[in-house]
Amino acid sequence: MGSDQIYLHIRVVLAIVLGLAITKQLNGIALLIERRNRWSLIHVCWVLWVQVSIVTFWWWEVALSEIPSWTFFSYIFIISYCSLYFVLAALIFPDESILSGGYDDHLIERRYWFFGLIAVITLMDTIDTSLKGPERWESLGTAYPIKTGVMLVIAGLGMFLVNKKAHLALAVVALVYLSAYYSIEYFNVIP
Repeated sequence: MGSDQIYLHIRVVLAIVLGLAITKQLNGIALLIERRNRWSLIHVCWVLWVQVSIVTFWWWEVALSEIPSWTFFSYIFIISYCSLYFVLAALIFPDESILSGGYDDHLIERRYWFFGLIAVITLMDTIDTSLKGPERWESLGTAYPIKTGVMLVIAGLGMFLVNKKAHLALAVVALVYLSAYYSIEYFNVIP
């Protein structure tokens, strides 16, 4: 089987898993609209961060088509990597039966899992970038390792802080930083 055929197979699995993650997010957003008393700015910022992350991940995985040869390891790695986005979406929108307080309380209670996943996803992104070849690294410039460092610091702080104001600051910084990074580096919105 050629590299193109393997990529098509992987692309289908990616589409299914990421489609489920986006569905989880959209269902959760609909619930937020229905139950306005449960939402918080901390949660909304992270919901938006997760959604932007999923959509941009899916967009940039098109570069996987340039991988000249696939191994079982790279296949398992990519599927595992994209599956973490579904888990992240499930953590940000838990089943209503286990939600005792507000979404922000749930997020802070599950902070080790949530921010741990953000750290793992951030590190896996560097491996994903490596799979795409040295040209991919070069095209991202110095902003990419800075983004990686910033997200690892945010994830580390998020795991250990319990103060809601601190979590709000982390959520706002993460969302603004990610949006600015993608606007400048990927979409060339700002010259």
